[in-house]
Amino acid sequence: MKKLYLIFPVLLFSLLISAQNSFNALMPKEIREAYREGTRSLSGKPGPNYWQNYSRYEIEATLDTEKSELTGYEKITYYNNSPDSLVTIVLRLYQDLFKKGNSRDWPVNPEDLHDGTQINLLKINNQLIDLNNPSAANRTSTNLIVSLPEPLHSGDSVEISCSWSFPVSKNRPVRMGNYGDNNFFIAYWYPQVAVYDDIDGWDMIEYSGTVEFYNDINEYDVSISTSGNQLVWATGELQNAEELFSKYTLKKLENAKNSDQVLSIATSEENRKNKVLINNKQNTWHFVAHQVPDFSFATANESNWEGSSLVVDQNTGRKVFIEAVYPDSVLTFNNVANYARNSITYMSEQLPGWPFPYPKITVFCNAKRSGGMESPMMCNNGDASKSYDADNLTFHEIVHNYFPFFMGTNERKYAWMDEGWAAYLVSGYNDIYSPDFDYFARYVNSFENFSGKEAEVPPIYLSYQIKDYKAYRAHAYARSALAYNYLRNALGDSLFAVALHQYMANWNGKHPVPYDFFNTIQHASNQQLDWFFLPWFFDRAYADLGIKKVTVDNKIVIENIGGLPLPVQIKCEFEDGTFESYSQNVSVWNSGNQAVIVEVNANKKIQNVQLGSPQIPDVNKHNNYLSP
Repeated sequence: MKKLYLIFPVLLFSLLISAQNSFNALMPKEIREAYREGTRSLSGKPGPNYWQNYSRYEIEATLDTEKSELTGYEKITYYNNSPDSLVTIVLRLYQDLFKKGNSRDWPVNPEDLHDGTQINLLKINNQLIDLNNPSAANRTSTNLIVSLPEPLHSGDSVEISCSWSFPVSKNRPVRMGNYGDNNFFIAYWYPQVAVYDDIDGWDMIEYSGTVEFYNDINEYDVSISTSGNQLVWATGELQNAEELFSKYTLKKLENAKNSDQVLSIATSEENRKNKVLINNKQNTWHFVAHQVPDFSFATANESNWEGSSLVVDQNTGRKVFIEAVYPDSVLTFNNVANYARNSITYMSEQLPGWPFPYPKITVFCNAKRSGGMESPMMCNNGDASKSYDADNLTFHEIVHNYFPFFMGTNERKYAWMDEGWAAYLVSGYNDIYSPDFDYFARYVNSFENFSGKEAEVPPIYLSYQIKDYKAYRAHAYARSALAYNYLRNALGDSLFAVALHQYMANWNGKHPVPYDFFNTIQHASNQQLDWFFLPWFFDRAYADLGIKKVTVDNKIVIENIGGLPLPVQIKCEFEDGTFESYSQNVSVWNSGNQAVIVEVNANKKIQNVQLGSPQIPDVNKHNNYLSP
């Protein structure tokens, strides 16, 4: 009887899963186990047994701008809230990406290669760890697996002390580096405790370039020392402004923090004239950040610094301080401070419609001509040549503060859970601020170039396994951005917003997986959504709607050849020279049907029928035209 008692909950859970949606029936073994253990629930909410670990970081770092070298010392207090006793701890050494002999997703300049992050000291609870002893420590490509001298029991904490150094890349910056002219952006830089979660245990995925964030929600107290003419901006809030800035600069900074207009805080000319800082030999900048998954910083000595304050929560009056930092002679970056204000206003009031979650944001110009990179409260952006590109890039990188940072998603495994949102949410913003540039049509075109091809990978497959970068982009950005857009089309704007807010309320500051998202949206919308989630996220369905036939009584039969639920947009030309348009939203496919009938004006004779629009992907347009 005891065995039957033990087996019964497993059988009951399996029956429950089967009785739910078929997307839940496709749960992998380890995720299914988490649901069975009660850390997650089929309602989409965290389960009653959900837990999460976290760390407190105290870091002292020194950036030598002349040598392009960073050295640091950190004390980490790691808290084990899991039910497990841990016998190892995993530290990420991101800059081992440049270690000679390591594999990388992209080629790097040989001059940037080095011997890896130099660990000069490592202690666990004040006990020295011999890094040359394989039984004490094992160094993989970018991870350091350390055997704990004593098990770390549930509810206990461990103290890790570490000193390290590495050269900062100059020729091939990968998300961070030395950009020349004393401009540095430092990210992926400190030995960091990997995530230990209820799905995989320790996250052992290596950092080879493409994969990005998956971190616990931590506390940071960071001091950064560098030469006295360098200004520093970072995640978190500066604690010692009075020790660093001249009274002249302090006044301008205070004005900006109380202004709803963008004001100059410092100029490159003021810095050259030593008007910005008190001490021009060596300075230490002290920052504190609460409840964030990572920490980065930027430094420059001849940049323009602008700022303003924005109320993001009308109920509480909470403000966000918005900064832009850029050199002289930029193409568009002198407008970025205003782009950032507009972006955060849209995010807070429109979509996602959740007040911006952090107290500040700094958009730093690395002087490259394209691309950007996000980290909490920081953006490392190029100076785009066109204003709409600069505006959309600013929005894209800032909105990552919601996805993945605020939401704690695992971008290493499920990049679409953050890149897809960043790619999609720009479209609504663009329609307001750059209406002449059809942003969404660009993503439709990108998706069409990959949809249905052998290299296309459905979003549910793990992102870190995709080594073809074009396939990764289609997987993480294009397909998921379109999926979110058409999910909104299927649910309607109001219900979509309700469901999205429920997802954010359930999982902010935690670690949702795709099934948590699917179950939350379905539960909040009170709709069965297998018909949408399976083809868009699980299957190899592709974009191809076609006109099957037109009947004598003016009924147009549209066939879903590729299987993706998409809107139906039809334009009819009648023999009298008039035109009429007809549309059906995505929910027209909610019964799993392979075809739909669109009834048009029965009092006129159809001459031509055209299916589709630039807003709807279609890989085969030859079946989009018919003359009855």
